[in-house]
Amino acid sequence: MLSFAKKPEKKSASKILTTPKGENILKGKLLQLMRERGLTQIAVSRALNLSPTTLSLWLKGDYNADDKNIVEKVNAFINRESEKDLATMYKSGFIETSVAKTIFEIARKCHIKNKVGVIYGGAGLGKTTTVKEYAEQNPDAILIEADLGYTPKVLFQKLLRKLGMTPSGSIHEMHEAIIDKLSDSGRIIIIDEAEHLPYKALELIRRIYDKAGVGILLIGMPRLYYNLCGKKGEYEQLYTRALYKVPLDLLSPEDVEAIVGQAIPANNGIWEVFYDFCKGNTRMLTNLLENSIERAKVLNRPLTPDVIKSVAKLLYVEMFRG
Repeated sequence: MLSFAKKPEKKSASKILTTPKGENILKGKLLQLMRERGLTQIAVSRALNLSPTTLSLWLKGDYNADDKNIVEKVNAFINRESEKDLATMYKSGFIETSVAKTIFEIARKCHIKNKVGVIYGGAGLGKTTTVKEYAEQNPDAILIEADLGYTPKVLFQKLLRKLGMTPSGSIHEMHEAIIDKLSDSGRIIIIDEAEHLPYKALELIRRIYDKAGVGILLIGMPRLYYNLCGKKGEYEQLYTRALYKVPLDLLSPEDVEAIVGQAIPANNGIWEVFYDFCKGNTRMLTNLLENSIERAKVLNRPLTPDVIKSVAKLLYVEMFRG
């Protein structure tokens, strides 16, 4: 079981912070936080709902009015940021799960061989995290994250920006500029959530593939696959060019063991409890893992199956109905 040391009793913050010494300590903490995270006074003042001038005067000790409200806001801000640290402390780094390995393999084949690939799977499998990792490891990969309402114009503007070019002109002019830039480059265009792209955008992506000879990887929900099949064969020219059409499986027990093991190295087999609840879904697993660890710390208890179940019941009510 995972256990935690007993938390020291908290002293009354209101009494400490109202003293000059307490305020100076608080200012020091805020300045240190700003340095560590690269936060500007403008950004912090917005978060505190203060004017930049007010925050600057308070930090310098030149604020003459009652600063109790500022002290409370600053203390709450620092506490919130500390909670964010706790929330991310146990988040897993990138782990090569079976899902990630499949995406990496297909992306690499499309990249090296300049082919078209289609990968599809349900929500929460880690698709977006994995393609971001691939793009991070391969700077010549161009990653586009499509959204609802993406038109061909929006798509090409995004592509041109990714290529370091000015997004201007007609769709045709932007299309030609992209082709000129990418021809014989050996690069790959990865479009995440590609099910949001309309037919015309997908058809123009096909023309980029045909003319520039770059790799194309479309990745998204199962609807992407059905979109490409087309009710009337309207996507046939793109679909037939896809050498790889790969559905994604759920996480395996080995995947769950690896993810839990990274966050809790000495978990004494408790990963099996997480596996029972996450249903092979990466998003469900990471949410349950993070919240269970936090819950155990709050309760000052070992991380037991009962703690995990109580958290799962809060996160996934539907699972426990009936």
